[in-house]
Amino acid sequence: MKNKKTARKYSSPFIKALLSEIPPVEKKQTITKMTIAARLDDLIKARGWSKSVFAEKVNKNPSEITKWLSGTQNFTIDTLTEIAFALNMPIAELFEPQHVQVINKMQIFIAVKEANPGIKNVTPWTSLQKGSSKYHYDILQDAMPPLTSYQLS
Repeated sequence: MKNKKTARKYSSPFIKALLSEIPPVEKKQTITKMTIAARLDDLIKARGWSKSVFAEKVNKNPSEITKWLSGTQNFTIDTLTEIAFALNMPIAELFEPQHVQVINKMQIFIAVKEANPGIKNVTPWTSLQKGSSKYHYDILQDAMPPLTSYQLS
């Protein structure tokens, strides 16, 4: 059995002092660079492209794409234009947060004839509702009335 090592939290007055000296504009620049890198990575993956395929589309080396995706690249307008052209989108969309779109939505109706209050129900559905990665166990407290339809939403 291996010991699982986890990172420990370390708080140092010296590190806090150094971080407090970073100007707010520099913090914002770093956040913007990281956001663009993450958005670019999402866009490349959404199209099913590898870094090499994307590098060909923008006429760059794959190592350059890796640097872009690191979040430390200071992009020029020309570079952003090349990226947007390769992705067939306006430059402004590179800065917009990605919106989650629901593709399939389903309503499920379950007709229950009889329910035993002592039966444990184990379903992935309940784990998703609870936000758990493991199955969630529900014990039915009361028997459901016969021939009743329930709507899950």
